[in-house]
Amino acid sequence: MKKLVFALSAVAAFAAPAFAADLPARTYSKAPAMAVTVTDWTGCYVGGGGGYGMWNQENSTSGFGPPPIPIGDTITTGGRGYFGTVQVGCDYQFAAAGGNFVVGAFGDYDFASLKGTLAPSGASMVGEEKMSSAWAVGGRLGWLVTPSFLTYFSAGYTEATFDRTDFTFNFPPFGVSANRFQDKQTYKGWFVGAGNEYALDILPGLFWKNEYRFSEFDVATNPLRNTATGVSNTAEDSRKLLHTVRSELVYRFNWGGSTPAKAYVKAPAAPVVNWTGCYVGGGGGYGLWNQENTTVDDGPPRTRFSETATTGGRGYLGTVQGGCDYQLAAAGARFVVGAFGDYDFTSLKGNLNPQRIVAVGEEKMSSAWSAGGRLGWLALPNLLTYVSVGYTEATFDRTDFTLNFVPFGVPAGLFMDKRTYKGWFIGAGDEYALNFLPGLFWKTEYRFSEFDVATNPIRDTATGLPIGASIDSEKYTHTVRSQLVYRFNWGGGAVVAKY
Repeated sequence: MKKLVFALSAVAAFAAPAFAADLPARTYSKAPAMAVTVTDWTGCYVGGGGGYGMWNQENSTSGFGPPPIPIGDTITTGGRGYFGTVQVGCDYQFAAAGGNFVVGAFGDYDFASLKGTLAPSGASMVGEEKMSSAWAVGGRLGWLVTPSFLTYFSAGYTEATFDRTDFTFNFPPFGVSANRFQDKQTYKGWFVGAGNEYALDILPGLFWKNEYRFSEFDVATNPLRNTATGVSNTAEDSRKLLHTVRSELVYRFNWGGSTPAKAYVKAPAAPVVNWTGCYVGGGGGYGLWNQENTTVDDGPPRTRFSETATTGGRGYLGTVQGGCDYQLAAAGARFVVGAFGDYDFTSLKGNLNPQRIVAVGEEKMSSAWSAGGRLGWLALPNLLTYVSVGYTEATFDRTDFTLNFVPFGVPAGLFMDKRTYKGWFIGAGDEYALNFLPGLFWKTEYRFSEFDVATNPIRDTATGLPIGASIDSEKYTHTVRSQLVYRFNWGGGAVVAKY
């Protein structure tokens, strides 16, 4: 339920494209005169809010040399959770280009609790690895779709801190100290993001900002130390990547002029878009997945063979989609409801190390499909923001294992079947009518999916028979996707929303 509440608050967390060129004359009509709040974006601000994030990392274990001696093959682990954020910044609105461009600089600090259970490759122990804070400084470049609605891209420098990890043995009886720990570590890296910001009417100076952000950090070496002495003879090399989606309220201190908070102008001619109709679309995106893995002795009786560990993967996707929408005449024709289905061709890969089985193999999410509905609100006649929800399935290919010790790459004679996971998704995004071709739209969406727990038997390669052990997995995915959409309008004349 917490994930559902947050995802609903993340409406339109991505930048919509905005173009100044006119549509062909036949697609224009004079929009009704509308009140448009004139907002001066030049000034400084403070803000606060929260969000949700997921991180993955590539981990490899080695012994101290010189030179360092590999002990375990590279595996993919990760974590996820919530965070709170505070931010300060300043913007400047350029008078050129109709005053539509805004540039700014900002800094923010996140109070985080993004947790995963780490089982180092080649070691029989497990411990909670937690990202507890992060900070970032950077800049942004924005375009004003309307005087009160800013879309932007951001980029800059970031650091993330992970707390000390204390390890326990990864076999029954669970919870026994392994007398090993990993130091608190700060990782340094960069980020890119996209989002939008909207001037709220309820209080002058109050804005609502939503942003998606991707961060990548440099490789860091984490010694695995003896709890009693602090001495280390092994270490983990870790390379971390992070996805976050955040929403916050912002208060602006305007120092750039005397534009009144409630100045109104007559609306210019606006493109009239009829959102009633069906469509097809295609595009691509990027995603991360995490899973909670537990190795089980199949018995009978069936018993837990290891502690639960967090593993994951990441990669790119291509997507195709079809759907239909209906623009409601009620409420000024500003609401749109629809149904859709899509299919993703994916390559989201991670290296899986089953607990207490000395093997490693590539686990790949190769495809997914979804069917659901969406409810949207027209911020402009040609700009729809929406939330989506529905059913989804994801397919992971067969995993063939190799031995997880030197020399690496030797077949372990074990495999895990191809598997389809069933679950649900919730998303938020926006869609914009492009100007250069009637019927062409650009859609961008963030989506979170959660899948049911599934049991994956580990099988003998020669016979195909189960070896008596299996892995119980519960998977989660984060994706961000962008696509071009072509609409076949079957609703007749355009519906003019009353703005």
